[in-house]
Amino acid sequence: MAWLDASHPPPSLTSPRAWPVPLLVLVGLVLLCSAFATGYGNLMVRLVAVNLLVVCALNLLMGHGGQAFMAVAATFTIGAYASALGMMKLNLPWVVALAFGGSLAALFGILASLPALRLSGAYLAMVSIAFNVIVEEVLVHWQSLTGGPVGLSGIPRGGPLGKDLSDGGMALTCCIAAALVWWLIDRLRRSPWGATIVAVRDSEVAARSLGINTMQVKATTFLVATFLMGVGGALYAHSAQYISPDMGSVFGSILFVLMLVLGGAGTRWGPVVGAVILTLLPQLLLELQKYHLFVLGLILLLCMVFMPRGIVSVDLGRWRKKSTVPAPVSELAGGPAPDADGDGLIDKPLVRQDLMLEVKEVSLSFGGIQALTQVSLKIHPGQVHGLIGPNGAGKSSLVNVITGHYAPTRGKVTFNGNDLAGLGMQRIARLGIVRTFQTPQLFRSLSVADNLVVAQFPALRPSLWGGILGGRRSIRQHEESRARALTLATRVGLGQLMDRVAGELSQGQQRLLEIARALASDPGVLILDEPAAGLSTAEIQELTRLLDRLRKTGLAIFLIEHHMDMVMAICDCITVIDRGQWLMHGTPLEVQASDAVRQAYLGTFSQPVAGLSQP
Repeated sequence: MAWLDASHPPPSLTSPRAWPVPLLVLVGLVLLCSAFATGYGNLMVRLVAVNLLVVCALNLLMGHGGQAFMAVAATFTIGAYASALGMMKLNLPWVVALAFGGSLAALFGILASLPALRLSGAYLAMVSIAFNVIVEEVLVHWQSLTGGPVGLSGIPRGGPLGKDLSDGGMALTCCIAAALVWWLIDRLRRSPWGATIVAVRDSEVAARSLGINTMQVKATTFLVATFLMGVGGALYAHSAQYISPDMGSVFGSILFVLMLVLGGAGTRWGPVVGAVILTLLPQLLLELQKYHLFVLGLILLLCMVFMPRGIVSVDLGRWRKKSTVPAPVSELAGGPAPDADGDGLIDKPLVRQDLMLEVKEVSLSFGGIQALTQVSLKIHPGQVHGLIGPNGAGKSSLVNVITGHYAPTRGKVTFNGNDLAGLGMQRIARLGIVRTFQTPQLFRSLSVADNLVVAQFPALRPSLWGGILGGRRSIRQHEESRARALTLATRVGLGQLMDRVAGELSQGQQRLLEIARALASDPGVLILDEPAAGLSTAEIQELTRLLDRLRKTGLAIFLIEHHMDMVMAICDCITVIDRGQWLMHGTPLEVQASDAVRQAYLGTFSQPVAGLSQP
């Protein structure tokens, strides 16, 4: 990574403190199984464990990934039927049958993820409900394979050693599987992949602008989550030794979602709390069978009104907020922070001098509305190129064309001689053209450190399983990316805020974080869309000095800004557009002297930013 000098590595990703909690959970579950080795209590332990496994997987998909997936029960049932039929008809070993059930459920999950790549929110929920209904109908009517409405009975229980497990052994197996999945999801969330999953949930457009393949991230999340749901269904089938299509009803999916919401979506302990309560509560209300849905609905309504973030948010709200940050600043730095008061961010030029961005007679229209008409300009390395014009002049439209958000109606954009037409935002970002936004598009639920680590994701390409299991390469990669994040944050004035959640920062700090995040992706061209909006005079002066230091590294900066003092003080050249058309191009002094520009936009001009001379 060319931008940063990583001199203070953070603590290891696989800190010993990460192990005692899941081990204690596992020991507790083993003791619980010992207490209920047989009978009705044993059945409840198995049900709680299986539901916990499924809700943990749903927490990855819905809580962390933000995907409104409502076909949980269908995925669960596919895994159950596939594993049961694998042992009954194909004579598969128990472990292979479990893997077969999870894999078939994962295949369904990939199919279900296709609309998620285009849809979100209520639309994805409706599509997934339709998937759920289709699966249920297939299970009911494919009687030769599934047994129809009657279902399948006499399912072999099986076991890891080729012998059928007892009730106690099955309960222990389910508990171990649930504890293992809970631990895996927790580790995944704390890895670079987990931070990227949350980043895509918070702002997909910002993730794409950094070069992150959001489709790959979503598909991977669906694949992992639905595989685990299928394994949960397989364990249930061999535990109960009977399954039927009503397991895959829409109501069953809603129940799993309610477990997650009740406990706390996106939290560490929410799935545990929700799974335990909503598995045991209906059993406690058996004597009030006709009222148990009413009581259950009333409890959920009260929780949604008074605890919208789930039960765990009541007592663990402060802990939950801190859980988004793997380590505090003091541990992350490992020593004194790099000097942020030097003359420049980098001691020597780092950007190739032949990387030129050229816009050639670009036009853009939306139906009968002409947003841009034959606009041309060139952006050179080591220069700050300004773009000014009145509101509605087409400045943001031009930025959107350059970054691949819009395709030009006519003309083309080239970077180092290569045509960018049809590449899309994320591929253009990976080539080295990175932007910020008028309204900061931060990953608001992530820390400052994680925002900067996520920006390095496309370049580092961290391993999913390496991050979870703590492989050497992943640990080293994680340490280096965290150290780069600390160095860059310090040099833009955010070094003491590494553990602060991005959504809690002030407007000026958010602007600086968005610029630092763009720099963390190692761009050749940095496009800043009104970065001074909402900043104080002192903050604008600091931002101007930062851009001046960046220019000296050889970075090409394309600045769209209404604050004319800043524009005239920092820009080497300025392009003026009005009503989507090119008006003029020149130095700040030439632009100020133009009667056409004054009439269209500038009017009278005040003094430049104090302490900074014009180029």
